[in-house]
Amino acid sequence: MYDIGRGQTNIDCVELSKLFLKKESEIIKKYPPTGFDGTVTDGNTGLGTDSTTSRFYHYNVLNWEGTDLLKHYIKLGYENYTGSKDTIFVKCWVNIMRKGEQIKKHNHSNLYIKENHYLCGHLSAQVDSTTSTFYQLKNHVEKIENITGMLTLFPCYVSHWTNLYNGNSERITIAFDIKSKEFYEIDVHPDAKSKWVEIN
Repeated sequence: MYDIGRGQTNIDCVELSKLFLKKESEIIKKYPPTGFDGTVTDGNTGLGTDSTTSRFYHYNVLNWEGTDLLKHYIKLGYENYTGSKDTIFVKCWVNIMRKGEQIKKHNHSNLYIKENHYLCGHLSAQVDSTTSTFYQLKNHVEKIENITGMLTLFPCYVSHWTNLYNGNSERITIAFDIKSKEFYEIDVHPDAKSKWVEIN
């Protein structure tokens, strides 16, 4: 069985959400909806090619001003989950959903990679208690309500998705992949390494 790691943060999610909404049109105009190999993608989320999610390869939220506390909590979450204080490399993007949208079932790896080498997670930056994220491995499904300020971690091979968002505002989450230095060196293509942020 897998573990879902959760922890409440004191990140100012109101200001963070304002930053993301301000950056949304810039991200969509500046970057194409393509992955590393140039193939059009939305990361298998179903959010479509007009989303910030579909540009996940091209930018990293952790390179923006005002994200130092987010870096701190990602590192703290990794340490609490794995027991390791080693250097990590993180790829981080923003998901902005509006009424009628839903993140479809997907995972970030089909391989059972050890959690200290590859973890996934997200921070709920602006949610209204009407959405949950579902996690599945084989026949076990876990439903966790989205709570603003909550950081969640889970193994990279676990499938996950959300229910349909019916709010009148925006549902904003920050998604990320965490790789150990050892796994980053062998798994990330040299041309893509500049897209990751090192956290000591």
